[in-house]
Amino acid sequence: MRSCSFCSTKIDSALSIGYATLCSICSEPLHSCVNCRFYSPGSYHDCAEHVEEFISDKKKANYCDSFVMGCNRQSKKTSDEARKKAEALFSF
Repeated sequence: MRSCSFCSTKIDSALSIGYATLCSICSEPLHSCVNCRFYSPGSYHDCAEHVEEFISDKKKANYCDSFVMGCNRQSKKTSDEARKKAEALFSF
């Protein structure tokens, strides 16, 4: 599920996200590195798409052509942790 990385508000998949689109709840820019599915801290320019242009502030709106809205990393991290705990509980 697509969601804002700033406030975790669910983003409708039908919503077209342009360069100036803001979250309806927290008013943070949706077209930013931290909201992109390719955001990968530690990768070249912190992007799995190997973009050539470096974007210094990953939380600000940008004009990257590779942008694709991703899922909220915090909720994914939480679900991964819960899965590991459940596996540890039921493993023999």
